[in-house]
Amino acid sequence: MKNLRLFAILAFLLLAGKMTMAQTDLEALMATRGEYFFSLPLQQCEEAKRLTRLCSVDKLEGNRLICYANEEQYRQLLAMGYQPTLLMPPSLQEQYAMWDGSRREAYDWDAYPTYEAYQDMMKQYASDYPERCTYFELGTLASGRKLMFCRFNNGEPDGKPKFLYTSTIHGDELTGMMLMLRLIDELCTSNDPRILALLDQLDIFISPCTNPDGTYHGGNNTVYGARRNNANDADLNRNYPDFDNGPHPDGKEYQPETIMMMELAEQYPFTMAANYHGGSEVLNYPWDTYQPLHPDDEWWQLVCHEYADLTHEHDTMYMSGFDNGIVNGYVWYPIYGSRQDYMNYYQQCREVTIECSIPYTPNPSTMPMYWTYNHESMLRYMEQCLYGIHGRVTDSVSGAPLEAEVTILAHDHHGSAVSSHLPEGDYHRPIKGGTYEVTYSCEGYYSKTLTLTVADWETLVQDVQLVPEGYGVEEGGPSTGSGTALMVYPNPTNGILFVQTLRATSLPDQTYRITNLIGQTLLTGQIKVETQQINVSSLPQGMYFITVDDVTRKFVVR
Repeated sequence: MKNLRLFAILAFLLLAGKMTMAQTDLEALMATRGEYFFSLPLQQCEEAKRLTRLCSVDKLEGNRLICYANEEQYRQLLAMGYQPTLLMPPSLQEQYAMWDGSRREAYDWDAYPTYEAYQDMMKQYASDYPERCTYFELGTLASGRKLMFCRFNNGEPDGKPKFLYTSTIHGDELTGMMLMLRLIDELCTSNDPRILALLDQLDIFISPCTNPDGTYHGGNNTVYGARRNNANDADLNRNYPDFDNGPHPDGKEYQPETIMMMELAEQYPFTMAANYHGGSEVLNYPWDTYQPLHPDDEWWQLVCHEYADLTHEHDTMYMSGFDNGIVNGYVWYPIYGSRQDYMNYYQQCREVTIECSIPYTPNPSTMPMYWTYNHESMLRYMEQCLYGIHGRVTDSVSGAPLEAEVTILAHDHHGSAVSSHLPEGDYHRPIKGGTYEVTYSCEGYYSKTLTLTVADWETLVQDVQLVPEGYGVEEGGPSTGSGTALMVYPNPTNGILFVQTLRATSLPDQTYRITNLIGQTLLTGQIKVETQQINVSSLPQGMYFITVDDVTRKFVVR
């Protein structure tokens, strides 16, 4: 009934030639939709922080905010004395012919697919290219629509960086959805060595539309009438836990779409991600909620400028605003509960928000143009997932993979440290070029700190073995030489090692030899008394062996 009323209002207004509606007409239209689209003058910067708690601020244009609100939020704004200027909703400005999935060979990516065509495409890719692509669903919404994914690799996903591309968390922002569908097609069909390398080196997840109820609000056969919010009037990009504003910054329960995405992030440790939006042309990097800079702010500026700069090779005006195509989210305008901040803080994933078209719902005939602008940048952003510091963390005794924390000393905070993950014990740390003190730590193991140097656009592979706590603490025990029993302590040591020998017979002074894991002799000396003190502070952190009278014991320097 709601949709019938909506289209009756639209038909009447269009027949009357009122392409620019009066505010009363727009208010009636939006009351029917349950979603308001409007602008508000911005008197001072602090007001943006207040308004972002009252409605969904979409962007800042000059001295006015462009906003969305549900019925409750809009009435609250009016009650507080605000006077919004209502605007024609983006998805109602023009009605486009849809592609129903037929004559696939003639489809030129210049028409929006119906919901059924979209679903059929996703499934068909996995069916036609099973050696590259698998299809899965996060779940089914109350409407019957699904959150669908295609996953790409060469059949061996373990031990690789995991990469996530998604779009259209706001249902009326459709350019990214089309970019994602076309990228899926390329990953399935292209034999370009670059594409094959991505399939070999990454484990890639793509979901073109993560708010299908918003996109197909007007029905499965049209995007006319698409809404920003989901079926429950929630802005899904304000619905995530926020480390600076609490678990429910929007005052709503976690939506089904939000829960599904959080469960996905818990299951798969993504290294990098991007979420595509519309309404502007800019890369919005962390934080959205928090004024202090992200620990990897220099890296974020590097990769975001790379993306924007590559689009300028096709059109120097595209993504040319702000800082030449990039902006810190909080500096632009603060929002709370964004998925970007959730992924960066809670999930150790470097996620960016990519605003890829000023029109929210552009004429689909322009989609090939947006593909040309973004294609190289999309591939290059995925490749950034392979740079930085990578490796495996394992048990030095058994070789078993470990779940360890990998922390950049004097650098990491607010969730920027990463972890190694089972089943391979692999870790992946994109980072700006430089020299870093990297500490590897795991419960039940001695930590290890290494000084590592890596350059921009370079991959450093650093595998690490951690020694179990207490390993090598041995007192007495069988000996293979003269009958000498040997004890070393404290173990681990911070620099001074005590060596105690309990000789079975009177022997002359004995020689000790300290070696590393590959058998190189690092220190030698004499054991002159029964308990000898040895200075090992010159040795780097790690595990070593001391041999006295053919008896060998292990010890750890930390």
